[in-house]
Amino acid sequence: MSAPKAFVTVLALAVAATFAPPGHAAEDAQAVPVSGSEPLTGRERLERMKVNAKLHYELLRRHYDHALASMPLAQDIDMIEEGTGLTALGLACKDETADAIDMVQPLVVKFAATVNKADRQGFTALHYAADSGNYAVVEFLVDHGADVNAANSVMEQVAITPLYMAYQKGHYRIADFLKLRGADDYPAEVREQLAFSGALSQAAAQLRELPPHVDPRQGLRHRFEALGETAVEHLRSTGNIEAVEQWHSMKARLLHALENTPREPGMSKEQIVQAVMRNAFATAQTSADSAKEN
Repeated sequence: MSAPKAFVTVLALAVAATFAPPGHAAEDAQAVPVSGSEPLTGRERLERMKVNAKLHYELLRRHYDHALASMPLAQDIDMIEEGTGLTALGLACKDETADAIDMVQPLVVKFAATVNKADRQGFTALHYAADSGNYAVVEFLVDHGADVNAANSVMEQVAITPLYMAYQKGHYRIADFLKLRGADDYPAEVREQLAFSGALSQAAAQLRELPPHVDPRQGLRHRFEALGETAVEHLRSTGNIEAVEQWHSMKARLLHALENTPREPGMSKEQIVQAVMRNAFATAQTSADSAKEN
């Protein structure tokens, strides 16, 4: 895969992740569709989960004492819950805190949750642990048979493995551990773009916490630049000077997209973020097409 094509692919994944994060459960009051019924609000969805999937509900709310009490009562420990699309183990692995291992261990050891069970979107518990950056959980899952090469082909060009998730979020210690335990590495051109797409998606997610008076374009710029410093530092430490140059080139594309995304009256923060991301993707696509022609 060429570098421009790889960039377009991983950036598209960043855009998709920002608009609809894997395993995201609606907890607000917006309506969400339910198969064969009228749409439910987020609150109604949670109430239904509380009745029909008590363990998932407690894990989602991080009521861990209640979750432990619910584990023996779960009729199907590997059930994929309707609203989140996740297994109980997947939900537990999304927690980035030290408490997560206290949920993951009994689910696997005592209640025999299937470590490699894929959820509705094709992700395993190890995908979520690598994404959350929880090293203890990653190590535990691998020691208990998690497939380090479990792949989910979200897009045709790139199969998403736990290693991909670790790269994209900048969890390099986890990435090194996964490779040590047999994870197949990605081509250099994909690895070199993951820091960019990860920084972009994380920066966009951070904008939801900005005060209303802050211009999201400026917030995105600052957040991206901060994340970029970490990525560049890692690339330099590995002697990958070419990747550093590519990073700066891609940074220029994003900043160009920022400058050329107008803030029209009435646009919400989310609409501005989406407009910037789409502009950045379009810029990347144009660059890829130009490289293909040449």
